Amino acid sequence: MSAGYKILNRLKNQWRGLLVLESVLWLVGLMSVLLVVNSKYEFGLNNFHLGLLSLPIYVLLLLYFSPWRVDIKKSAQWVDVKLADAENSAYLLIIDTSSLSFLATLQQQKISNRIAQMSSKIHPPLHFIRLIGPMVIMLLVSWIINISPVFDSLQPQNSIENSPINFSTADTTSKKEPAKILSQTVSIRPPAYTGLKTTTSSQMNISGLVGSGVNWSLEFSQPVNRVLIETVGGSQFNFTKRNNSYQVSLALEESGFYKFVFFDDFDIRYESDIYQLIVVEDEVPVAEVIDLDRFTQLEINDPKDIAFTTEMRDDYGLAAASIIATVSKGSGESVKFREEQLEFDKPLKMGAKSAVRKKSINLDDLKMEPGDELYFYVEVFDIKQPKPNRTRTETYFVSIRDTTEIEFTLEGSLGVDLMPDYFRSQRQLIIDTEKLIKNKPSLAKKDFNFTSNELGFDQKALRLKYGQFMGEEFETGITEDTHEAVEEEMGEDHEETDPLAAYSHAHDTENEHNLVPEEAEEDEDDPLKAYVHDHDDPEETTLYIASIKGKLRAAMNEMWDAELYLRLFEPEKSLPYQYKALELIKEIKNHARIYVHRMGFDPPPIKEEKRLTGDLEKVETLTRYNENENKEIKYPAILAALSYIEQLKASLTIDYDAAIFKKAGDEMAGIAIEAPVKYLEALQNLQKLSLRKVEQEELPRILIKVQNQLHQAIPDNLPTPNAKASSEDALTKLYLNQLNKAAND
Repeated sequence: MSAGYKILNRLKNQWRGLLVLESVLWLVGLMSVLLVVNSKYEFGLNNFHLGLLSLPIYVLLLLYFSPWRVDIKKSAQWVDVKLADAENSAYLLIIDTSSLSFLATLQQQKISNRIAQMSSKIHPPLHFIRLIGPMVIMLLVSWIINISPVFDSLQPQNSIENSPINFSTADTTSKKEPAKILSQTVSIRPPAYTGLKTTTSSQMNISGLVGSGVNWSLEFSQPVNRVLIETVGGSQFNFTKRNNSYQVSLALEESGFYKFVFFDDFDIRYESDIYQLIVVEDEVPVAEVIDLDRFTQLEINDPKDIAFTTEMRDDYGLAAASIIATVSKGSGESVKFREEQLEFDKPLKMGAKSAVRKKSINLDDLKMEPGDELYFYVEVFDIKQPKPNRTRTETYFVSIRDTTEIEFTLEGSLGVDLMPDYFRSQRQLIIDTEKLIKNKPSLAKKDFNFTSNELGFDQKALRLKYGQFMGEEFETGITEDTHEAVEEEMGEDHEETDPLAAYSHAHDTENEHNLVPEEAEEDEDDPLKAYVHDHDDPEETTLYIASIKGKLRAAMNEMWDAELYLRLFEPEKSLPYQYKALELIKEIKNHARIYVHRMGFDPPPIKEEKRLTGDLEKVETLTRYNENENKEIKYPAILAALSYIEQLKASLTIDYDAAIFKKAGDEMAGIAIEAPVKYLEALQNLQKLSLRKVEQEELPRILIKVQNQLHQAIPDNLPTPNAKASSEDALTKLYLNQLNKAAND
């Protein structure tokens, strides 16, 4: 074994060792970051868990760096790259001499001697910065995370510092050392139906499921007179002394904030910091019908079975599920409804967190006939106690097409139905058109065109039905008198000369350029014509008032276009006109409701003896007051605190009025209920100010912080504390408000 080969083998071993060392340094850096993040945000990992976690991390690092891939051949390649004197022949050192030619053997000996002479210059390709640089960077990052206050605001709501409960008092005359906490525990017992175990912690910021039982246990260093829990809203709950500890149990009902309060033998009040109380609601179950259309219409000869599948799930367990079905028979005022509760083919297993159930509803069993409709939905309950959560699916509609058609006629002195049953008809046309569009890929072209044409005919029949209520005796709206007038104007041979003359606008008449119609003279002879209902004019022959007539005319125009595209086998283009027609019809219905509302106004009676007397003795003058005088100011304590902070920032005296901050804290608690994490720090700072727990040098920073937090809490439209009344215009006021807002931010 030559000297050059030994040097290559040594280079291989050094290279592998440095790769292993690099993976170890990376592991140290990553674990330092993980330790800091775990302690900062309280992920619940102890040293044992972190030790177990380091093993797979180190394995992954070894797989990444792969020191075993470095062999003597790779070392030879590195020497060829590193040393020009090696003449790219270092690989000869790893080849057996017996297999080399005479010239190759001479070259091998030559290169071996050169490498032996230059062994001090041969090192692995891993420099010091590459080895230690990543670890130093990760250690620096972990140090910044640990000391920087920026990352404190990113902590989750239950990761606030878990420190012993500290009490303080606003009574500065007390010289006695307050009692300290020796032990603090809180146990959360979830409701029995959840199947969750009781958890115990020393963390006073707690979160639990609604209905959970919470038990606090405190042990003091010296006897105290009375201990209680006080919510920010003002409710109080007294502790009971058991042996050497004080305990109280409550049920979680709503989120909020609370603090501990105790009184010593001299009845001096001591308060703790404010802690969060987060109540998590039990989620309602989820149910979904997955294989049934919302609207289904059956022909009279179709099978009368409706099959569907329902998927259900809940976070803690399902209790029951049923199908609420309603059958409607008849129409108009004679419609009748019958409701039934149907069960699934297989009942739910109590407490199952998910289930899939199938059901087939036979319409014959429900005694449904052509023209009847079925509405049903699935109703699901979970196992929550005492009142379970309930959810329901969307409503599904099933109808059997009625092949019979009853025509409404007027006979003798029968009453006229001014509002026919047309609302569902247009809607049904829309449903059928959408169904045709959906089924187009599976239908033959002949069947598709036939169905589209049939829908066009139905649209025409519906339009003509409206035309009857518009006073149109004919489909086109042209009366017989109009037709006779056209014949007299054109002469006997008008059919041969111009068959379209009756429908065209002639410009070669004597009155072509007249702006006044020829009938104007006749209108002057009949002064009552504007007030007479002319049944011979199709534009005036209507049972509706003028505003409704205009909307109904517009709806009929939309039906014309809808029918056109249905006849052209383009139902996609017909749908927008159908929707517009339905919208106009609904407006007619709402218009009628408004009309009834107007007619229902009953004015007070007028005393005839008081009319036109000019007696103003009992007439009071209307006086308008300034709206701002009687307007209740929202959040007066917070606004007062903001104004007081402006004064206090100038003097920075420690003998400030703590009651102002106490009242502001009470108002702030009501705002903080909606976003407890966001405003918890503001409540704690206000409590420090109200208890005078702020040092002189710390006071300016706390005041600025509280001022910004209060500005963020109140609405933007509230007046700023230092705003003065002025007579600027609206633009100037807007500019000043934006400046104030930018300054506060």
